Amino acid sequence: MTSLQKRIIPIILPFALFAIGTNSQIVVSTTYPSTQELNEEEDLMGLIYSKSSPSLAVEVSGRVVEIIADVGDEVKAGDILARIDSEKYNLQFSQAKAEIARLSALLVNQQLDLQRAEKLFKDNLVSEEMMDRTRAEFNALKEQMNAADAQLLNAKRLIEETNIKAPIDSEVATKYIDAGDYVQPGMVVYELVDTKNLKVDLSFPEYLSPKLKKGLEVRITSPTNPNEVVVSKISDIKPNIDARNKSLTTIINFENPGTWLPGASSRATVIFSKFENAIVVPQISVVRRSVGEVIYVVNGDKVKETPVRTGLRQEGYIQILEGIAIEDEIVKDGAGFLTDSSIIEIIN
Repeated sequence: MTSLQKRIIPIILPFALFAIGTNSQIVVSTTYPSTQELNEEEDLMGLIYSKSSPSLAVEVSGRVVEIIADVGDEVKAGDILARIDSEKYNLQFSQAKAEIARLSALLVNQQLDLQRAEKLFKDNLVSEEMMDRTRAEFNALKEQMNAADAQLLNAKRLIEETNIKAPIDSEVATKYIDAGDYVQPGMVVYELVDTKNLKVDLSFPEYLSPKLKKGLEVRITSPTNPNEVVVSKISDIKPNIDARNKSLTTIINFENPGTWLPGASSRATVIFSKFENAIVVPQISVVRRSVGEVIYVVNGDKVKETPVRTGLRQEGYIQILEGIAIEDEIVKDGAGFLTDSSIIEIIN
């Protein structure tokens, strides 16, 4: 073979192969669209919080005389957790009762004096000034009685406050006092945690904010028991986007399925929308061309390039919103090698 022939062959060969390929059939496999349930969803990580974690502070001063609840104990709303010495408040209560008894007796006598004065004034036997003075003394005594009643109620409340009670059904997370400690008003003595009513805060990227709304379904799992799945809903959405990370926070309230713990991590799937009978095709059937995404529909031994509008992508399938019907036979393997009106050979 001459050197000239060696130079010509590489030039001619591609053109020869192209001429053969344009008239040859392209081997493909085909399928039909199917329907299945699809969910538009987003997976996020979050932390589990107690919906209520009250800190109990005392409202009276005194010596702690009894500890009833300790760390880890389950308590019901109204249960007494500890007691403070109530002796001085019992004395205040007794004094208030005695003062009310004294004022009650005076008030009876003063009322009789007022009635006599009114009768004498009616008969013009006492002056108007005397009448006004008697009425004023009666009213002043009534106000003293009202003040004494208030003192009695306050003394009763102080006695009640010597019993430190749980405001909700919860568990004792922390105890800051022991028997013999002296406490003062405002001092925090217990930290409680509601382990039944929990919540998860989920932070979404700001571009998802138009899709977020109350009531969207959320499925939650936790490493504390990965076999348990809690199905709940978005309860609240914070009204502002966090300027630091451009995220929008949602709150999901739910009941503890049994073994979850506040502070644990969680994985949540938020479902934005559901399509019960979505038309789907294999991902390899959808090809991107200059006109956009297309599917090749079988038409005899040729194909028709059909533009489609796609939706969700899930597990190797793509949702088709517009462009083809459920009865259309479409190309699966080999779609990427086709153009409009390509001749095909189907091997399924």
